[in-house]
Amino acid sequence: MLILSISTFLFSAVYAYLYYNYIFETELERSDNSVLQISQTVSSTASIAAYLEDKDLANEVVNGLVSNDIIQSAALTNQSTVLAKSILFNEREALTFSLPNPFILQENIGFIHVVPNTQFIRQNAQGIAFSSVQTLLIVVIPMLLLFAALSFLLVSKPLGYLSHQLTSITPGSANRIHIHDAHKQSEIGQIGKGINAMLSNTEMLFEQERSLRLEIEQLEKRFRLMFERSSSPTLLVREQGDVSLVNDAAKDLLAGMGVDSEERFPDNLGQYCKTPDILYTFTENSIKQKQVMQAEFEFTNPLTLSSVWLSMIILNTESDGQWYFQVFLADITSRKTMINQLSHRAQRDSLTSLYNRYGAELTLLDWIDTKTEFSLLLLDLDEFKPINDIYGHNAGDDVLKHVAQSISYIVSNNDLVCRWGGDEFVIAMKTSDKYTINAIATKLLEAVNTPFTFEHNKHQLKLHVGVSIGISHFPEHADNLKGLVECADVAMYTIKKTTKNQFTYYST
Repeated sequence: MLILSISTFLFSAVYAYLYYNYIFETELERSDNSVLQISQTVSSTASIAAYLEDKDLANEVVNGLVSNDIIQSAALTNQSTVLAKSILFNEREALTFSLPNPFILQENIGFIHVVPNTQFIRQNAQGIAFSSVQTLLIVVIPMLLLFAALSFLLVSKPLGYLSHQLTSITPGSANRIHIHDAHKQSEIGQIGKGINAMLSNTEMLFEQERSLRLEIEQLEKRFRLMFERSSSPTLLVREQGDVSLVNDAAKDLLAGMGVDSEERFPDNLGQYCKTPDILYTFTENSIKQKQVMQAEFEFTNPLTLSSVWLSMIILNTESDGQWYFQVFLADITSRKTMINQLSHRAQRDSLTSLYNRYGAELTLLDWIDTKTEFSLLLLDLDEFKPINDIYGHNAGDDVLKHVAQSISYIVSNNDLVCRWGGDEFVIAMKTSDKYTINAIATKLLEAVNTPFTFEHNKHQLKLHVGVSIGISHFPEHADNLKGLVECADVAMYTIKKTTKNQFTYYST
């Protein structure tokens, strides 16, 4: 109500001020028109007085003009002289009107000079304007006050009542604002109904939000339970390497390796990795390419100094504009150990523990692929079959083990020794120097020819075998393994068919 009253007062004051100025200016303009009309009224008589140069008539004209309240002073002149003028006449303030010849209209014979009574005119205009404003305010102010009161009663007060109710209602609750019976069909009632509809929608949205929040909380609990209780060691890492989440399985695995799970990834693992450069490159490529990456790495456990093999899978994912990558770890040490053992068994001869033919071929093919020069010695035992036939396979097995042990003592760890099959052995040495090869071959002949003791039917027997050795060179004699073995085999049979128990080189 106070605001309406102040607004009403301000509106009345501004309107009264504008109306006062309008009436004041209108009265000034009307007075100017009156001066003009009076001058025009006496212009005929003034023209005759100027034409006849009749000063008495001219004085009557001037006195007639001055008798009007809006004219302060006046004067009448012809072309040559002043015929009459009133007291206090000031030509600088006068308004001048031309007097036409009464007989020749186009000819000007004199002038009427009129000085308006400015003070009287302004006071009169102010009085009229003030009186008009008073009359206006007497009519307008009660109307404005009535309008303000009606606006307050019909609009402001009901809206204030609605506002007060609205502020006391908690969003999402079942409470609604009360609409008075008098306003149910009015605009106020429509506003109240709209507010109630909005509150109903808000309540529905709040209920949906509560339901969604509860569902999200349940899903989050389930996810955390699945994540934390998962038997698969998992880390959630930001793109910059900061670890966000680590489940219990990952904590146990990393703690067992002496790795700090809270440290930046992959630095926390890189310091113990046997191939850290490959680990860092693997991680960077996964982040840049945004692809699923999988690799296996060998680590040194700082607590036990033992080797640990981990399988690592990195899966990239985006959430709220932030890239994360999930790191899935798996301890595959047992599997790696088993694979290595199976691989060792697959590549080793069970009787002599030397490489078997399969294991030797893998190594020799790798040497050939890398263009590594080497010499291949093919050994075939002499007089081995009679020992098998006379004393049995046990004696033959002991001979083979004796030969394998003798060879292993002579060649270095960098060379390859293999039981090629039956009573054949292969030695591969990364050299083509004949002096070195001759020395090794001579030692092999001496070692293999050395008799050894075999117990047969509780009797100690001295068994003896010889060996024929054929030698070929890669890549001099052949550029593939099959050809190289054939060359060594040709050289070996050259000895086998002649002297036996000697060595020779393949020659074309």
